Amino acid sequence: MPRSCADIFAHIPCTIIGNGNVPVRGIAYRSQDVRPQDAFFCVVGANVDGHEFADDVISRGASTIVCERPPYLTNTQGVTEVMVADTRRALAEAAAEFYGRPSQELSVVGVTGTNGKTTVTHLVEHIMNVAERPCGLIGTCGSRACGHPFESAHTTPESADLQRLFGLMRDEGAQAVALEVSSHALSLGRVAATDFAVTAFTNLTQDHLDYHSTFEEYFAVKKRLFSDEFPAVRVISVFGSYGRTLAQERLACGDEVITVGADEDCTIRLRSISYAGLRTRLHLDIEGAPFTVEHGLLGDYNTENVMVALGCALALGVPPGQAARSLMDAAAPAGRMERAVVAPAFPFSVYVDYAHTPDALGQAVSSAKRALARRAEGVGVEDRADGGCPVESALPEGRVLLVFGCEGDRDRGKRAPMAEASLAADVVFLTNDNAHGEGVLDVLAQVEKAYPETALAGQDAQVRIIPDRKAAIQAAVDEARAGDIVLICGRGHEGKMMFGSDTIQVDDREEARYALLMRAVAERREVR
Repeated sequence: MPRSCADIFAHIPCTIIGNGNVPVRGIAYRSQDVRPQDAFFCVVGANVDGHEFADDVISRGASTIVCERPPYLTNTQGVTEVMVADTRRALAEAAAEFYGRPSQELSVVGVTGTNGKTTVTHLVEHIMNVAERPCGLIGTCGSRACGHPFESAHTTPESADLQRLFGLMRDEGAQAVALEVSSHALSLGRVAATDFAVTAFTNLTQDHLDYHSTFEEYFAVKKRLFSDEFPAVRVISVFGSYGRTLAQERLACGDEVITVGADEDCTIRLRSISYAGLRTRLHLDIEGAPFTVEHGLLGDYNTENVMVALGCALALGVPPGQAARSLMDAAAPAGRMERAVVAPAFPFSVYVDYAHTPDALGQAVSSAKRALARRAEGVGVEDRADGGCPVESALPEGRVLLVFGCEGDRDRGKRAPMAEASLAADVVFLTNDNAHGEGVLDVLAQVEKAYPETALAGQDAQVRIIPDRKAAIQAAVDEARAGDIVLICGRGHEGKMMFGSDTIQVDDREEARYALLMRAVAERREVR
């Protein structure tokens, strides 16, 4: 239903020039999306200034132009101008008002941190749905609610798109929404005008320093989600020093804080971990009471993700026992330690993971190493890919074969640390990972410089450089022998790669399966 311009902007500091009663049928910030009687927001971006498109959107039928300065207009007849101090902030506030303040009717859980956001939001969604409190999801792997997918862009959509999604999810019957909140989104005000029930922090490691000038600035941006602008119950992992600092600050401000970690005073405290095959058992104290949480997510780093998700559920009123039980059948998100499975089965494993920071890459490799060590000790046993009985307990000691690369046009400072982290693997296949506008070979050369000469020397060098990502995946699969784990990192669920102005379809999960099938063909053991 249309709203009047004056109604939408009633609580937003502004000056309305023209007819304040003009109807507004939609909110737009991209000129190509404008429809008749839309309000167009002249957002000032890093490369494009929306004020330059004012004439174009009027020709498309926009009834209202929201701007920070008077735009150049060749025809102002019948057009209402709204002058504001910040069009980004006004966009968020106006969109929330236009869609009926939907986040006030939802229990929105905002999750931020360098690693783990996707997994935590998926686990929160799972726990809430099992508790029969329908939960929406917005994040890196897409958006959905009540069984319906919704189109969305970015990890955290632009504010107008975000408020529209909240409205759609509310109308579908969702009671809660698990939302990934990126540092870019916080910096650009995408979650402004959102009411949060819970804000959660996972961890902080190096990433996005091409966008944030310093690590301190990166942390300061993350902390905005825990500021007085967004009152909520705080769920904070204190496994790391940044989480401990954040928790102390918010407790001093009088916030309700649920801490997860190994310290005795944590709300959710990790006492010990045990394993049964590929399943992990976390022995916890939750508000002083003992609980065992069993899950099937591969990777020891998922301990933090599971505990943060439990903290979010606790903050939303889900009984801890019910939340713990629901995690027994929780699946990992797409491209997060996702196993590539084909028939016939091979006596080695192939996993695809999104790890694209030095810390995440190191944790992925170390988790694979620990899985191999537990198997050698008879503690961890993998299920056969064809669903048969466990067989790996009889396998020889395995290796970790890593395929990874570094993105072009992104934080160059993390390329050397990524190389250093990769050396924990037994064999490394360095390859392209989305060059964007930078040359593939230029990126690889920068990463290569970080390796010691001994890692690159010889026919059987520890590090092999294969620019073609598909060829690198095939080489790793062909190299694998019984008991090995092939780990393909960096892109996870992503299905596109960019080379300058060209975009091609490349999905590591499909490439991994294809490489396995091609090895089966080469060994004359394919299924007919």
